[in-house]
Amino acid sequence: MKMMWLFPALVAGTISYQVMASEELGQAEIRELVRQGEILPLETLLARFPPREYGKLLDLEVEREHGTVVYEFEFLRADGRIVEIEVDARNGSILEQEIED
Repeated sequence: MKMMWLFPALVAGTISYQVMASEELGQAEIRELVRQGEILPLETLLARFPPREYGKLLDLEVEREHGTVVYEFEFLRADGRIVEIEVDARNGSILEQEIED
């Protein structure tokens, strides 16, 4: 009988961990972090991804992932493919880049 509760408990633990691992930030918090110099302004980072090379910006999210603030950009390239780029908001380094087919 105890085994029946094991799987739901494991699933619940996994979901809780994933929710805690990534937290979307609000505009007020982002502005305050920029004002304090904790993260780079969006304009600074967008200048590193010119539309001619990366395409049209489709989506942008700012999240805290495992204690690090991350800008997540999604670009539509001229060839129709979507590029997702995660950037460390403190120093602008690319953490991950993925091209969807």
